[in-house]
Amino acid sequence: MISSILICFMLVFVLNNTQAQINENKEKLFFDVGKRFSISVYGTYLSSFELQNDVRSSDPIKRAAVLELKGGYGYGAEFNYKPQVFDFDLIFFVSTEYIKSTDKELIFRLQNNDTDGANVRMEETVQMIPFEAGVKWQLPVGSNSFKIFMGGGAGIYFGDRTRKIGSFETTTLDKIPGYSVNILAGIDVYIARNISLTGMLKFREGYWDVQNKFEVDAFTVDGITYPIENPFYSRLIADGVRLSLGLKYNF
Repeated sequence: MISSILICFMLVFVLNNTQAQINENKEKLFFDVGKRFSISVYGTYLSSFELQNDVRSSDPIKRAAVLELKGGYGYGAEFNYKPQVFDFDLIFFVSTEYIKSTDKELIFRLQNNDTDGANVRMEETVQMIPFEAGVKWQLPVGSNSFKIFMGGGAGIYFGDRTRKIGSFETTTLDKIPGYSVNILAGIDVYIARNISLTGMLKFREGYWDVQNKFEVDAFTVDGITYPIENPFYSRLIADGVRLSLGLKYNF
């Protein structure tokens, strides 16, 4: 009886060790801790933009007024480097992306000195290309096949915008890039050796200024002519939440 019990305990011990070794080997198959570089490509969604239509106005109320614009979709890429720095699990990154948004449900108010004014439909198309860099920290949770990280950084933001009213469309005369800091959080889920699905949330207020010009200096509605400011400066602000989802390869 005692021998049978001892044999059972030995079998349980061996099976547990074997299963633990199998699980450990499975995790090692997904991620090689010796890999220091990674590159990811992803699709992105930005929830909203803001438009400051009179950013250079002498009137502080007009200068601070903002118009909410729809968000947009795009794509991007990120390069990561994980140095061996006291096992802090720090990851340095540089990234860029392209996002485009078109909002066709806007109203532009025309006014002159003799009438109450008129409303016309306006279309805004926004394009943004940021270049960002920063650092991420892998949280001490998860496993070799599941990583959680958070971090932040800063970037420079380039962009353009086009305004369309009726058959008239603006041309761009000048573009001035802006700056912003950002914070982020995300996850990596490994689906094959050194290949993972990667998702990220990023918060920022990147901006850039644009000077645009219409071909005409006035619009005529119902026989009434309304002069417009032309050319004009505007500021675009990418203040929405950015969500990205893509693939990452470690090498």
